[in-house]
Amino acid sequence: MQWLLWLNRHFVGRLITTVAVITGTFQIYWWLNGHLSPRYDFMTPLDAAIPFLPWTHAVYTSFFLLLLVAAWQLDGREYVRMLGAVLIVNAVCYLGFALFTAHYPRPDVESIASPYWREEFRWMWGQDKPGNTFPSLHVATTVLGALRLRHRRGGALWLLWAALICVSTLTVKQHFLVDVLGGLAVAFAVHAAVFRKAARTQPAAPEPLSANPTSSQEARP
Repeated sequence: MQWLLWLNRHFVGRLITTVAVITGTFQIYWWLNGHLSPRYDFMTPLDAAIPFLPWTHAVYTSFFLLLLVAAWQLDGREYVRMLGAVLIVNAVCYLGFALFTAHYPRPDVESIASPYWREEFRWMWGQDKPGNTFPSLHVATTVLGALRLRHRRGGALWLLWAALICVSTLTVKQHFLVDVLGGLAVAFAVHAAVFRKAARTQPAAPEPLSANPTSSQEARP
């Protein structure tokens, strides 16, 4: 643990760790995506009513930028806790992919009018098969990062950014509504579990003037 704290003391170390974790966990993601056959259909009339908006691909892929912002904004100790939370989120989502395997019925890429977005989706869908839907790892990781960034300056903007990314998973036709709800549930549950100890060590409210002051120092959350 000490070497991890040392590595992530500065942004360069956190950047290296972030790239390493994304690269490593994605190997499992790609394997599951290529080997699991669909057994469930989560499509609902509401899913079908959501429009396909190719331009929201830019919002969808900004997920990676949000992770880098989190690595930049968080301090070393908080980032290490965040790293553990991300790994737990990945494990839970991978288990969901295996137990509740579904494939999203994607639109025909040739139906995209813009040549630019057509090629962007052709590449993305060529790499990322229609499986690995429930719960949405994209949503879970995004919301987990936003829950920590909300404590920084412009916290409401981080939450808004995360909300737009969550919506974009629907408008680029990557996920069902139930996937998004599942991803939200995973993010909030893991965040509560990992950061509960930090919340318990918040400094207590000041004692009345008549009481004897204590000299104990609470740990930083």
